[in-house]
Amino acid sequence: MRIRLLGPIEVEASGRPLDVGPRQRRAVLAALAVDAGTPVSIDTLTERVWGPAAPEAPRSALYAHVARLRRAMSEVDEFGPPVGLSRHGDGYVLNVDRQRVDLHRLDDLIDMGRATSQAGGEERIAALREAMDLWQGPPLSTLASDWAVRVRRSVASKLIGLAGAWATEELRLGNAESVADRLARVLGSYPLAEPLVSLQMRALCAMGRTSEALQWYVDTRAQIVEQFGAEPGPELRNLHVAVLRGELDEPYAVPAGPVATPVRYVPRQLPADIARFSGRRNDLAPILSWLNPAAPARSSPVVSIYGAAGVGKSTLAIHAAHKLTSRYPDGQLYVDLRGSSPNAEPLTPVDALARMLRTLVGSVTYDVDQVDEAAALFRSVVAGRRLLLVLDNAVDAAQVRPLLPSGAGCGTLVTSRQPLAGLSDVCQLRIGPLTVDDAVALLSHWVGAERVAAEPESAAAIARWCECLPLALRIVGARLVARPGWPLAELRDRLADERRRLDNLEFDGVGVRASMAGSYDRLSGSADRAERAIAEAFKLLGTAPLSELSRSSAARLLCQSEANAERILECLVDAQLLETSAPGTYRMGELLRLYARERFAGQPETAP
Repeated sequence: MRIRLLGPIEVEASGRPLDVGPRQRRAVLAALAVDAGTPVSIDTLTERVWGPAAPEAPRSALYAHVARLRRAMSEVDEFGPPVGLSRHGDGYVLNVDRQRVDLHRLDDLIDMGRATSQAGGEERIAALREAMDLWQGPPLSTLASDWAVRVRRSVASKLIGLAGAWATEELRLGNAESVADRLARVLGSYPLAEPLVSLQMRALCAMGRTSEALQWYVDTRAQIVEQFGAEPGPELRNLHVAVLRGELDEPYAVPAGPVATPVRYVPRQLPADIARFSGRRNDLAPILSWLNPAAPARSSPVVSIYGAAGVGKSTLAIHAAHKLTSRYPDGQLYVDLRGSSPNAEPLTPVDALARMLRTLVGSVTYDVDQVDEAAALFRSVVAGRRLLLVLDNAVDAAQVRPLLPSGAGCGTLVTSRQPLAGLSDVCQLRIGPLTVDDAVALLSHWVGAERVAAEPESAAAIARWCECLPLALRIVGARLVARPGWPLAELRDRLADERRRLDNLEFDGVGVRASMAGSYDRLSGSADRAERAIAEAFKLLGTAPLSELSRSSAARLLCQSEANAERILECLVDAQLLETSAPGTYRMGELLRLYARERFAGQPETAP
């Protein structure tokens, strides 16, 4: 028995085709054959065969397909070595010699070709020819699932390298016609494989078909420019010039060494790393540890960084992402989801997907109700790549979930104000304010170490009035840089006056007040009456004489039962508008209290 996956899924037994049933049953066979001899769990089979469209009872459906596959194989008298399907733990295993599955036989033949690497050696040529004969088209060509697309992408570079090595050997032997015919079909599947285009042009020139060779270059260049906005690589460009000038004296002479895989556009979208980064050692370590694509248990890891407004979530995420670029060599995508922007609507999932797809594959437009289709295409495009996604300022898990890649290789870093509990298998990391020492160090980055050293007590007081929030410190630092004649004590005293504190934490269109508004406005502007009531409760709580609140004191202030008061308090904790240090105990930071009081009294007036 031989199982063919390199093209349409087919089975041959005793020299004749074996009907194994409809497409879904063939998908089950393929899902087992790619791991022939190794157990495949029910969950993995379900994902490979159906993906997100799995039936309500996938185990029963799988059992029915497996039973019919067994029956189909049992009707064949001569299998050679025994072949069978058996249950193994929580899954199934296809018991077949891996050499009888073309995908695995291909790997062995490629290895044989490398082992017998002498150019023109008979064993090498024989191995390459047999491998090319196995290749009948795109792998799993009768399947359109996300998993099948991932398999095709993962095998693509291997097949392109094989075709290049085979064509190189055939050209050295003078078999230009067979090369031109076969590469024309291969390039139909991989039209942007520049090394294969070069070999095709050489084959055509060797046959005297120079005009066709030039047309291959023109067509390939047009596709590369359209999709990537770049010119072809130097090897193909130089070959084109040589053909134009008639200087390709030896069209059979091809570059020595392995044929390179096609170069893809590598996005580098991360915002600039901040030079003035201070502290966060204990926060940075788990991010770098978790976002490791080589760890088998976390094949597509996701880290969620959450915390209050101005605490430095985005800065930490971008700083960590820059340290991770070597682990994700296929590029880094960055999208601001605008979940905490007071003056902009959050980005819809379909708009975020369209932005990323435009970066990777060119112009793409989707309607709002096509989010599932856009998400499926995105997963297919990034399959087999090692990409890092930074999704900044997320609203909630529903906004993020369609944007996550599947399979191995990619990593995702998300920032949000609340934990994304709706995402599974995520490393949730809450970050708080800096320590006073780290806050003073950050301030010194902005205003200069000498200026801080001259007034250390004022610098420490400024850090505390800013509640050690990086955003507030950045604003204070910018104000002091713009006022080089001011002593630090001047700004310290201004911040000590709670009537002017928020006004002095604004500069050049950036302010702590506007940052806090993102969380409050999401509640106050909600269509949900309960959320609007929570926003009103936030304003009332700001009028409390003490920053510490108990469940009972909050209930009295809000004129609610303790049970209702606790529900409101917990919702404000989730929105990062309150903190809780122990059950039944809550605290509102001083900056938040000032903001809440302003909202209670109406729009704030700018202090002189």
